[in-house]
Amino acid sequence: MYKYKLIKLILRIFLIIPLFIALAACDDDSSEKTQAVQPLRRAAPGAGQDWLQVGDKTAPSEWLANRESGGRAEKDAARRLQAVLATADARFYEGSRMIANRAVQLEAMLRENGVNEDARTIIEQLSSIAQDGEHAGFGETGKHYVTARLQGASREEALALLKRKGLPGPTTGEER
Repeated sequence: MYKYKLIKLILRIFLIIPLFIALAACDDDSSEKTQAVQPLRRAAPGAGQDWLQVGDKTAPSEWLANRESGGRAEKDAARRLQAVLATADARFYEGSRMIANRAVQLEAMLRENGVNEDARTIIEQLSSIAQDGEHAGFGETGKHYVTARLQGASREEALALLKRKGLPGPTTGEER
């Protein structure tokens, strides 16, 4: 008698499980169908990335443009940033990738202290006070700029102070 009850229970389980699976498959939620039909988008190069790695094939200008736009940047935005980075590259010791990375770090340091300046503006401003061929250190210049800003200097005052004192040279180990 016990064997028959066990067999009936097993048969019911094998009949009920396929029924639940079939019911679940028949769910007619149109939002899920819409999502399944939408094409997958790849993240823009550098979007959401905090640092541009040494071997990264993304151009620093494209990376910065994508960070600024929060996703896919217009080609013109990357071209404009490429010009900004080329100017900085001619005036500072570090290369474009390191300048972009340092500018993002400086942006974060300022933002943590209630000063809102984006990386592009920082690069433009620091480049505006450096002379062609001076080859100051962008990282060191940026540190002095942030220090002045956090001590209460306005953007113009901090830049004037750096220009008056002269820009610091690169520290040892800064890569080109």
